[in-house]
Amino acid sequence: MYIYICLINGVHFYSKSKIYVIMSSYSIIEHYGGITKEEPLSCVDNDILLKNTCVLEAVSPFFGYYSQVQYSTKPQMLYLVTDDFVSLETLMRITIKIQKKVKFPIDAVTGSVSLFNQTCHIIRFLNIPKYDQIATLQRLYQEHGITYKKKMRSFQNEMAMIKLRRFFTLIPVDKGVYLEHEHPNFGYFAIPEYIEWEAFKSLTTEVKYDTDLLYFDAATAYIYENRSLTDLVRIYRENLTADKLIAIKNKYIKLLG
Repeated sequence: MYIYICLINGVHFYSKSKIYVIMSSYSIIEHYGGITKEEPLSCVDNDILLKNTCVLEAVSPFFGYYSQVQYSTKPQMLYLVTDDFVSLETLMRITIKIQKKVKFPIDAVTGSVSLFNQTCHIIRFLNIPKYDQIATLQRLYQEHGITYKKKMRSFQNEMAMIKLRRFFTLIPVDKGVYLEHEHPNFGYFAIPEYIEWEAFKSLTTEVKYDTDLLYFDAATAYIYENRSLTDLVRIYRENLTADKLIAIKNKYIKLLG
């Protein structure tokens, strides 16, 4: 378990009911944990990739949100399918070295993708600026010992279960409610117990019956803290505010009884 607290000056979180602010500072708490979500994936078919490797793209990332709203741009998520599991420690050590060699920022986490009754190990990259940089990253990670699963078949828009392991930089805005410092469109709130995915999907659909709470993507999450696990719901929507996040949280908690 890793927990770091940093003090940052002069930041306010506004809401209709309160101003979330500590006069001179607020806490950023960093936790290690994971995310489980479901999104459609497609194979990237492009000659610029390393030959006979498998790269997947989230054609509709944050499906619960972007399938419902108009947008001009959306996040780009790519998944390099690897032969073996890559621990987060190994990935971070390699990424630190590679980041010194490229001019664009690397946001990489480790995880797995399950589809067609098969589970594959992956490295997820967020917002790679240009497609021709994918092969550059493939080669650089390969030079540091990462090997890739061979491409077996092409497919488009197949729903997949995705599990990611990563760090969370959380800013408390209410009891058990957090916004993410590095990704401000993400919010999280604690729930009393773990919910299996199919039950969680049904619960989220019921929450969205409240028309005031439409237009968000939801996933399950967890963090390690106090020698235990805390189960969370992860919410994604553009321009997420503390008020909107708390309203969504209250509906989930009410339905959970």
